[in-house]
Amino acid sequence: MMGEMAMEPGAVLAAGMEAMAVSSGVGEVPPGPAQVIPRSLADLVERPLHAHLATVRPDGTPQVNPTWFRFDGEYLWLTTTTRRQKNRNWQIQPAVALSIADPDRPSRYLEIRGRVERIVPDPTGAEFVRLAERYGMPQGPPPDAADRVAVAIRPRRTTTQ
Repeated sequence: MMGEMAMEPGAVLAAGMEAMAVSSGVGEVPPGPAQVIPRSLADLVERPLHAHLATVRPDGTPQVNPTWFRFDGEYLWLTTTTRRQKNRNWQIQPAVALSIADPDRPSRYLEIRGRVERIVPDPTGAEFVRLAERYGMPQGPPPDAADRVAVAIRPRRTTTQ
């Protein structure tokens, strides 16, 4: 069933945190994430740039939010809380898109379409801390750490300019 959650044994973000898998409901095998990102635009996922994350609300309308992210060669990782609308959105519809524009040349951009595949409880805020460091804003866990999740998005397709 779309959006159904199931434990994925062995998948961890940090010691003691187990990953949850989001059922994709699709039997196709997508190309490897590293092959999806064009080499000529790889700097846009390597640099600490803000992405705009698009999710689909239960009523079918889009929701777009700026977000920090990182790419580990397989997944785009971001963090949020279980209380936010975007977390409820991808529970129902795991298809998402991120748009990343080059701040030096705004017409140069990368849109990454993919699916939320893993939602990892992160009550220590480890992913938030990791992203804050990546974005040059080192700090401790956020006040809402108890409600934090780390979210893994598998890139499937891109559009570019």
